[in-house]
Amino acid sequence: MAAKYSLAPISEVVCGVFFNNNLLLLDGTIFKLLTTLSSSFQIIQTGPTISSEEVVNGSITTSTDYISAGFSTYRLTSDDHKWQVLIQQNMITVHWVRQDQENVGHYPGFNNVYKKFKEIFSLAIDTFGDEKSFREHIKSCYLSYTDRVNFEIYKRDGQTIPDIITINPPAFSAFDKQYKADNYFSKFSGPCDQINGYYITSINSPTLHGFGQLLIVENKVKGGLSPTDPVDEWFIKAHQVQVSFFESIFTQKILKTWE
Repeated sequence: MAAKYSLAPISEVVCGVFFNNNLLLLDGTIFKLLTTLSSSFQIIQTGPTISSEEVVNGSITTSTDYISAGFSTYRLTSDDHKWQVLIQQNMITVHWVRQDQENVGHYPGFNNVYKKFKEIFSLAIDTFGDEKSFREHIKSCYLSYTDRVNFEIYKRDGQTIPDIITINPPAFSAFDKQYKADNYFSKFSGPCDQINGYYITSINSPTLHGFGQLLIVENKVKGGLSPTDPVDEWFIKAHQVQVSFFESIFTQKILKTWE
């Protein structure tokens, strides 16, 4: 994606794994891991447990299993604020982040983000000390992409949201006037057999102080993994899903401007 669409407004890419229990609490693994990572990620913050968003029986649900997740999430940030690692008792996620004030064009590419994730993932296995048991407790893998489009730029040229993305809400007429949405707040989900899971898409167009109106498109893919399935293979497939989504959700006209 980075090679073809070098000007794409990618603002965050997340690779992660979720465990089916409080695996990282065993033998103090989470604290040993935090100590090791603190030399590379010197900004450490503690926050509340992150809820898990999942698709259950066709519905998007958000819940928190405190027995597995614990009551705290540790957020480690690199000095340049481009990399973050989130750790709780049942989760490890690695984030590449572009701040809104930064120009597009600096996304390092999926391979480099995944390489960073594999470094943390391998370190967690070494810290835990039993690779077979570690892999057996993986509940699901996760890959998300978030694009934050500075919509103010396009509005000045007279463009509307349907000029940017392929989802067009219905318009209607009343009292001799046509009405159509200029703000989007939508969420969609569907199965994704290739990664043994599902995708969840969120589209929002908030207006932020100092930035104006943004168009934010986030797509999460999450899927199960058996102990014998290669983690690398799952993420390769998940990335292919994300590329297909990206090229489908944004219009061909706008994609050409990002090449």
